[in-house]
Amino acid sequence: MNPIAEAQFHPHSYGFRNNRSAKDAIARFNYMAKTENMHFAVDIDISGFFDNVNHAKLLKQLWTMGFRDKNLLMVLKKMLNAEIVGEGVPDKGTPQGGILSPLLANIVLNELDWWISSQWETMITNDYQYSNKGKQDRALKRTKLKRFYLIRYADDFKIVCPDFETANKIFIATKKWLKERLYLEISEEKSQITNMRKRYSEFLGIKVKVKIKGRNAKGENTFVTTSRIQKKARENIRKKLKEGISEILRQPTRINVQHKYNAIILGVHQYYKMASNVSLDFKELEYSLSRYLYNRLRDIAIIEKPKQGIDKTYDNIYGKNKSKTFRINNVYLFPISGVSYTPPMNYTQDICDYTVMGRAKIHTRLGLSHNIIKYLMENPVKNETNEFNDNRISLFCGQMGKCAITGTLLKVGSMEVHHKIPRNLGGTDEYKNLLFVTNEVHKLIHASNQSTISKYLNIINPTSKQLGKINDLREIVGNYKLGGI
Repeated sequence: MNPIAEAQFHPHSYGFRNNRSAKDAIARFNYMAKTENMHFAVDIDISGFFDNVNHAKLLKQLWTMGFRDKNLLMVLKKMLNAEIVGEGVPDKGTPQGGILSPLLANIVLNELDWWISSQWETMITNDYQYSNKGKQDRALKRTKLKRFYLIRYADDFKIVCPDFETANKIFIATKKWLKERLYLEISEEKSQITNMRKRYSEFLGIKVKVKIKGRNAKGENTFVTTSRIQKKARENIRKKLKEGISEILRQPTRINVQHKYNAIILGVHQYYKMASNVSLDFKELEYSLSRYLYNRLRDIAIIEKPKQGIDKTYDNIYGKNKSKTFRINNVYLFPISGVSYTPPMNYTQDICDYTVMGRAKIHTRLGLSHNIIKYLMENPVKNETNEFNDNRISLFCGQMGKCAITGTLLKVGSMEVHHKIPRNLGGTDEYKNLLFVTNEVHKLIHASNQSTISKYLNIINPTSKQLGKINDLREIVGNYKLGGI
């Protein structure tokens, strides 16, 4: 179902979709507030969204979207009406925790996305086509239409506007539209309009505010966004870390240190580093937990400045951090404050795995040759399995079109797929058993004649590291190691 639906979803819907994430939604939010001066955020909270999806409406939306297989629709209907133990047969809502629910949620709200978008962003003018966004925007600005944009992540979405009047109108209109078209109610307590020049607006665990940066050549104010971790999110992090410390205290094993504490630290650092004041937030969190950590771990841990070589994972990720930390079974606790701001970057919204234009942009971004990919698709290796030929294409893309040993660009006519474990020794055509290499490298891996080996060593002229990789592959196929390592 995903390819059919994905090709029709709105580009600014970011939840549970390929090539999109919460960071992309925050990047878009920051851009609209900072660059487009969209300083009023309309927050609309749908009351119990997943519990209140209308089944009849959803089935109609599926049909309209192109799902015309009645057998499939009947299966979906049975899933929606599956009896819940202790609750009975539901007449609305989607299965909580079901793998289908995120996709169905996006299908339900896709209609909302395009309705809001059609009021400005994707409106077709008489003079210009949507493909020329610059001209279209200039044409729309000459009208009295209200300008606003949607940013949605699953059922959590914002509509950003330049002024309160526009925000209030779209707030009322969206509330009415949701009720009349999708039969969904909003939470009046949680839904609001926020002036981001005065207050923070919360979105996906981050709260964002707009500040005056300076003035431009025209004497107009320029703005910058500042963001922090939401208070509720900070409390959740603190709670999880305390639980992890308690687990370590009960069983001070390497696994507990790595999984119950360090994994949490690394995860929240990777996510929340998109907040501009992330360092300040985690320093405050570290200070609030410092006494708790010391009191519980002082008897089972060594407190010291990290030493190089004891914990390679720590060296790789937090090696530059020289502040004291706890060492338990030669595993260092990751520093809570060891994170710095990394701005979330915008990207081309047309990227999509299931549209012609979207795939072209993905391939361009990867820097891969379209011609070689097309060649591999149109010229499967004869007498080979479908698995081999499918993995051959995936392998080329996965290796970024480069030889796995030398890193040189692969070219049609001078590239071959190597089985790490030969098929006569039990090797298969699965992806992890294959490597794309140049013809010369492949011949060198299998060569046993000394003159042939000398010939291809002179052609390739491998480095010590490359020769080491070649020798590893030679050993697997039953050949001796080459000298010079």
